[in-house]
Amino acid sequence: MTLTLADGTSFLAPADAAGREAAIEALRGLYREWGYQRIEVPALERLDESRPRSGKSFKLVDRDGGVLALRSDFTPALANYVRTNHPAVAAGAAVPLRLSYDGLVWHAIDPELARGREFTQVGIELVGVSNARADAELIHLARESVRLMGLTPRVEVGNPAFVSRLFDAAEVSAEARLALADAIDRKDTSDVLALVARYGLRGKVADALVAVPDLYGDAAVIEQARELAPDGPSAEAVERLAGVVEEFEDPSELMLDFGLARRLSYYTGVTFRVYTFDFGQPLLGGGRYDGALLPRAAGFALGLGRLLAAANGAARQQAAEAELVVSLDDAGARRLRLEGYRVARALVADPNAARAEAVAMGARYLHSGGGLLDLRDGAAGGEEDGGASGDDDGDSSGGDGD
Repeated sequence: MTLTLADGTSFLAPADAAGREAAIEALRGLYREWGYQRIEVPALERLDESRPRSGKSFKLVDRDGGVLALRSDFTPALANYVRTNHPAVAAGAAVPLRLSYDGLVWHAIDPELARGREFTQVGIELVGVSNARADAELIHLARESVRLMGLTPRVEVGNPAFVSRLFDAAEVSAEARLALADAIDRKDTSDVLALVARYGLRGKVADALVAVPDLYGDAAVIEQARELAPDGPSAEAVERLAGVVEEFEDPSELMLDFGLARRLSYYTGVTFRVYTFDFGQPLLGGGRYDGALLPRAAGFALGLGRLLAAANGAARQQAAEAELVVSLDDAGARRLRLEGYRVARALVADPNAARAEAVAMGARYLHSGGGLLDLRDGAAGGEEDGGASGDDDGDSSGGDGD
């Protein structure tokens, strides 16, 4: 009997799997270089309806009747890790923790709309500190994550706290906040004007709300926001974003957007999204969520599939560029692997049969005691081909590094 795949899931062919693995390893290395430590969290969790993405969770019933869920987001699980292993930080101690993660998440959504329900997510969290330097560090790493895939980052940075403080100053109701935040985030000035009139907002704070969708551009918009801020709390939100910009020697890749008003109930400070040219969707997003799950915390997450798609398969191509060799010589094979080749061990001992096997696999070279044989023209390889000679006596095999 043939079983069909579950909707929204797929196989990964060897080249795709290799590209994804290479990208994950590269990102892990980047975060490790910046002092982040990788952790792993369970894929199976107890359902918590208060979590931001609980509505997207796949739900399961446990043996005792309790409700479990497949991981739909890493951040809540990471917060639970901090509460369990660093209770002082979870209680408010100002001790920085740099954590990274990667793995699968599952979303119980319509696969025809989303084209997938199983995703590889990679991200970092900076916990226990809340200041402009910490916000800037995350943005630096967000840019580097995109650059690592051969892409040019374009970073939109905002501070939803500015809009929240304007709402506070205007004493906007919960219902009005939702409608206004949506219109501001969509940059629909006419809708904002209509809502300001509907809710009877007046004065400087109303002027600021109407102007917010247009507060978008380079560092010059900071001065405009300063002039519009009607009170101390909104001015503090402007200065926090200004402090982040000051942490960049060259802020030209940053686009400031005071109208980023998404998820105001969750994000409490600086947020950002990273795009690249000729790709309309954000590659990653994140920001500060002090008080939402932990007293001081911020981070970002990227969907690896989207990042690789934007790179037009750059990581997959990089993994495939290493020439494939089929080898009859185990000691020499180890040496070739250390030099960057992909080496498959021949499954037959006869050289002619091994050559046929290599051709069938699409390998470029056959390696034996006589060196590398280039299967494209039948010429013996060697150092001029970039290959290793076959007279390896075992002293320089490099061990089982494969």
